[in-house]
This record gives sequence, C-alpha cells and structure tokens, in this order.
Amino acid sequence: MFFQVDEATRRRAKTPHELAMVNLLLFNLLMLIALLAGSFLQKGSPLLEYRLLGVLIPLGASLAIVAYTFVRAGRTAVSGPWFAAAHWRLATARYKILLVAYLVGAALIGLGWLLSQSQKSPGMQELMFVALERVAIAPVLIALMALIMLESGALYQAGRGEVPDSVARRFPPPADLQPAAEPAGPSA
Repeated sequence: MFFQVDEATRRRAKTPHELAMVNLLLFNLLMLIALLAGSFLQKGSPLLEYRLLGVLIPLGASLAIVAYTFVRAGRTAVSGPWFAAAHWRLATARYKILLVAYLVGAALIGLGWLLSQSQKSPGMQELMFVALERVAIAPVLIALMALIMLESGALYQAGRGEVPDSVARRFPPPADLQPAAEPAGPSA
C-alpha cells in the first residue's frame, strides 16, 4: 500500500533497512567467510587460535544490531510515525528469519561435534566435525541471500512511500493516514 508521507518520514523508514543491509553484507558475510576459512586451516597454522574469534566477533556485532533493531522497533511503534514504525517492524520480522538460520547452523555444528565425539579415530573425528561445519554454512548463506534481496526491496519501498500489504494488515495505519491510490513519488 502506498501512503502520502513526507520525505523526512521516508528517510526514517529507510533507516532499519539500511542498517540491516550493513549487518547482512558486512558482519554476516564476514562471519561466514571466517567460518569457512577456519574449516580449511591445518594443524599448526598460526591462524588456528583466532578461528573462533573470527566467527564470534562478527556474530556478536550482528546480534547487537538485531537487538538494537528490536528495541528501536518497539520505541518507534510507541512514539514515532506509523510509516517508520511499520518499516522497523518489517526489519524485525526479517531478522527472525536470520535468527532461525543461525539456530539451524548452530544445530548442525553441534551435531557435527556430537558425531565427532562418537568416532574412535582422531582423523575421523576431525573429518566428521569439519564436514558438518561446512554444511552448517549453507542455511545461513541461503537465508542471507534471500534477506539481502528482501531488504533491498524494502529499502526501495520505504523510499516510495510503500508498506507491504501484509504489514499494513498486521499493523494497521492510523485513521488520519489513508492509503494513496498511486505511488507517492520518486525516492531521493
């Protein structure tokens, strides 16, 4: 649905999607690269001791941005313009997908660790863990690619004065903000 909103409100509505794009493209890609690169490190590599930090630091930064987005969505819903609040809520809904992907990836890594502990040979232990560690990257990467596309579309929609119909149904606009018949104009 399109709404007649001013340019300042549109910019405020773009903020959660811009923040999500930074999070997805910077921290999440960095985390996946570190996870994949760490699975290829050989014993005795000087980088081996930094492998966990390479994953946990971007993951922590990403989770901090996710938490900030949820807090800001709550604040904007209470005291901000409806249009901006709707886009903050949209960003939190997308982050729920990312959090599920994190859980699936963590479950696969945990399964790999459990299966590796059941092996008697140290070589098989390492092989079992590394194999599932590399497989665990797939759900997060697939979710990441989908979310990048969804967030870039939401960024475009916010600039045009548009809110997805599903968000407008779940979070109805106030009575003084009626849907517009046509797009509200080009984005800056």
